[in-house]
Amino acid sequence: MMANAVPTPKAVALVLLPATVLMLAFAFFYVGAFHEPTPHQVPVAVVGPPAAAAQLNSLPGDPLDAREASSRSDALSQIDDREVYGAYEVATNRLFVASAANRATAVALEATFNRVAAAQRRPAVRVTDVKPLPPKDPNGTAAFYAVIAWVFGGYIAATLIGLIGSPRSSSRQRAGARIGALAAHGIVAGILSVVMLRACFDVFSGHVVAMCAIAALTIFASGAATAGIQAAAGPAGTGLVILVFVILGNSASGGPFARPLLPALWSTIGGVLPPGASVDLTRSALFFDGARITGPILVLVVWAVLGTLLALALGGRIMDPVDVEAEAAAGAAV
Repeated sequence: MMANAVPTPKAVALVLLPATVLMLAFAFFYVGAFHEPTPHQVPVAVVGPPAAAAQLNSLPGDPLDAREASSRSDALSQIDDREVYGAYEVATNRLFVASAANRATAVALEATFNRVAAAQRRPAVRVTDVKPLPPKDPNGTAAFYAVIAWVFGGYIAATLIGLIGSPRSSSRQRAGARIGALAAHGIVAGILSVVMLRACFDVFSGHVVAMCAIAALTIFASGAATAGIQAAAGPAGTGLVILVFVILGNSASGGPFARPLLPALWSTIGGVLPPGASVDLTRSALFFDGARITGPILVLVVWAVLGTLLALALGGRIMDPVDVEAEAAAGAAV
């Protein structure tokens, strides 16, 4: 056991190596995602002549993905359906944004259109926020931080349950019981978290039931996926979950900055990881009457199913931390 092992330089290095790797990954993915948020083909509906959309699509750096709309109502419907982040009406020089979809993106759209107007010596656009954020959450961060808590709740629950009983168990019965416990934990913890946040901070008003369901699904999906990864990879699975779900997943989720503002790696992968799917799902439920919820739900369900199948196929085995330390000490003695 590590408690009785001689703390040789090699043993200390073996123990500190995972911590160093995760720290470097944390720094790389968070700074890489957020150090320079820039619009990259942000979908925008354009009401006006086709030449207007073509001109916007030819801007240096491709900040916009301008799409023609037949009328203002058509453009606003595209915002409601979460097909675009904003709409521009050429005749009135008006820009319609939806800060509820992402406040940073709404600000970036206004800045982009004003730069175009300044270059053409035209007046600045008139901005109308058609989907404003609620007064109790003016920056739109409540849902994002709730998602972080839910994902954390799932993976930490799976890890702690895996430490109960004998290590290295390959019992499918134990694995089934573990998944069942995670499902129950997801429901109870999800409801408690939403009720607490609603009561303490007056957020999620009018959507408590939907948010409870989303919280339960997010917690269970991250917990079941963690259980499956740990069953497949052993103790290294916990580090892998932290790397993929927490470090990469949170930075690519689109919480502080929507994915069209993030670099290619983050914008591409964010929506297929539990944090990004849950952020998309919560925004749709809270502000867009459930528009485009099918995709995020499927992402979470797939993670839950894959994790469950892996855990059941490989059993409930997970190494005790003492075993991990003992192996590190044994390796140091070689």
